[in-house]
Order: sequence, then structure tokens, then C-alpha cells
Amino acid sequence: MLTRSGLAAVIGAVVCAAAGLLWHYEELIVIAGAAGVAVTGALWSSRVRHAARIQRTIAAPRVARGDPIRTVYRAVNRGHRRSPSAVIVDSCDDAVIRVALPAIGRDDRTEVAGSIPTRRRGVYQVGPTAIERIDALGLGIGRRLNDDPGTVLVHPRLYNLSGPYGAMHTVEDEAVIRRSASDPLSGFVSLREYVVGDDPRLVHWPTSARMGTLMIREHVELRRPEFTVVLDAADSVADADDFEEMVDVVASVAVHALRAGVDVRVRTTAREFPGAARPLIRDTQVLDLLTPVHQATPGAVVPLAEIFHSGLDHTAIMLITGPKGPSSTFAHTDRLSVVRVGEEATLAVGIVLAVRDAHEFALRWRPWRN
Repeated sequence: MLTRSGLAAVIGAVVCAAAGLLWHYEELIVIAGAAGVAVTGALWSSRVRHAARIQRTIAAPRVARGDPIRTVYRAVNRGHRRSPSAVIVDSCDDAVIRVALPAIGRDDRTEVAGSIPTRRRGVYQVGPTAIERIDALGLGIGRRLNDDPGTVLVHPRLYNLSGPYGAMHTVEDEAVIRRSASDPLSGFVSLREYVVGDDPRLVHWPTSARMGTLMIREHVELRRPEFTVVLDAADSVADADDFEEMVDVVASVAVHALRAGVDVRVRTTAREFPGAARPLIRDTQVLDLLTPVHQATPGAVVPLAEIFHSGLDHTAIMLITGPKGPSSTFAHTDRLSVVRVGEEATLAVGIVLAVRDAHEFALRWRPWRN
């Protein structure tokens, strides 16, 4: 393959040859021939097999969106001659990097580091790598592909929402919700006198015999607070860049709630990616759940009413939508908080917070919750 200089040399040779033949200038024909020989020699030289063998190592198979993929390239020269300098080419999700590989002595080895940028969530193939070698005149490039593709998972970026007022006190202040219950398996609190209508199974007979009146075991239902984060995945509410920021906000809020000891669920309005109907346990579950989610067309969007068709019970809901959202909402409820995320996000009726991106959301989280 020709470089720009090589292509210019070829064009120059053709022009010189044509002019020499037209005007009968032997000197121009000689120059054209010399240029042709130089280009041919450059192409042959660049195609000579590079002796070094490359092994790529990916530092971490999981990276946050926006963080680079750290790579290490280990080159070993098993040949009997010194290998020339070259360039290692690697890629991921349309991002291409070029890492300079110095000359390596025979039976020697070296390591060079690379960094591939990321910009979108997903599971991506890294590579395969290639070695490019440019001839001494800079006219031709030879390339050798290596059979070494790798895989990396780019998950949503998490932002720290902790702080003196950063805990979701609207939910977690009530670490346990206490309600009267007749379930014998619920938490025992005390004994009281029997009242007509009480479940006879709750009569504590030894105490009743000692007191001379029926005594009932009183229980309460012990519940952890629940928190549901919903991602508005309708493609009509945000563009692709704003949607990535929305996903980062959802991941940050969900992980923060999880670390605060709250039962957290993550749902989306995309029918293809319904989310988790049961509480999540680990941070990685949140990240893995949100990594493949993409925006949905109008026919593939689920309204909020359908997501919570069984009722709201005692869960608090935060809906993360785009500048043009939400795509759906409830008619009347005090359990729902709607946040707009995007470059053109603005406050409106029913919108509690509007931010440009996930970073601004993290900065404004503390005063907003307080």
C-alpha cells in the first residue's frame, strides 16, 4: 500500500514519462523510471514479513463509558536479525490507535502500552491488531494482521452521590417500615388483650391462662424501603448522546441506593429491555442490566402504567427522561419524581430537576435532595 508520498511519486513518474515521450526529453523518462523503481522497491521492502510476534493484554475486561481501554503489547523477536521499527494498529468501536513499536534485537522482547478511547456502552470486540511497517523512503506501507481479537464490556459510568445530605433520606430515613400484621411469621412486638375480630391463631395461651383473659401476640410487618429507578428509553425524548448521560444517571442513582441498603429495582420503558422486577443485590447487576439497553421506537415503548400495573405499594419512583420527556407518566401520585437529563433539559410542571448531563446531576444531587 502506498503512502501519500508514494502516491505523489507515482503521479510524478507518470507525468514525467508522458512529458518525456511527448516532448522527446530522455531526462524526464529517466526520472520517471527512477521514481518507478523507487516505488517498486519501497512496496517490496514494506511487505517483507516483520519478525516480531505481538501478544496483546487487556488490563480490565470491564471499563466505564468514557474511560480508555488500557492495553499492553508484548513483542518478541524470534528471528536471527534485528527487527525494524514498526507501528501497532488496534481498534475498538470505530476508534483506532497507533502505537510505535521500536526496533527489537534478535531473541529479544519489549513491551509498549496503548489506550483505546470509549464513548458508548456495549460489548465490543477489540482488534485484531496489525503491524504496519513503512519503508526507509516513506513511500510504501506493509501491514500484517494478527489473529488476536479480544472482548471488552463498556458499562455505564458511575458518579459518586454520597455526602452529608447525599443519602436518599426520603427513602432510607425509614430503614424499616412498620405496619400492623396478622402474619404469625412477622416480627413479634408485644402482647395485648383480645379484641373481637382478632385472629384466634395469635392467642398466647400460657399468658392467657396466667392472666385470666385472652392475650393476643401483636406483630408488625417489617419491610425494607423500596426504590425504583425507571429509564425513559423512548427515542423521542432524547438524542443518542443525551441518552448515554441518562443511563449514567440511572446507574449512579441505583448503585447509590443499593449501597445505602435500599431494595432497588431498575426498570426501563423499552419493551425489549424491561429491567429487573426483583430487587438487585450487587453493583455489577445494575451495570450489566443497563449495558445493552438502547432507545426504543414508539411501538416498542411501555407506558409507566403498564410497568406498575400491579400497584405502587410502598415504592418510591424516580423517572429519568430526556429534554423532551417524559414519554408517559401517572395522572396523580406523590411517589414519582421526574428528572430531565440533556443539553436542552428545562424545568416544567411535574419536573423536579433538569440537568445537562450526569456530572451536573451528581453536583446538584445534594442540594436537591436536601
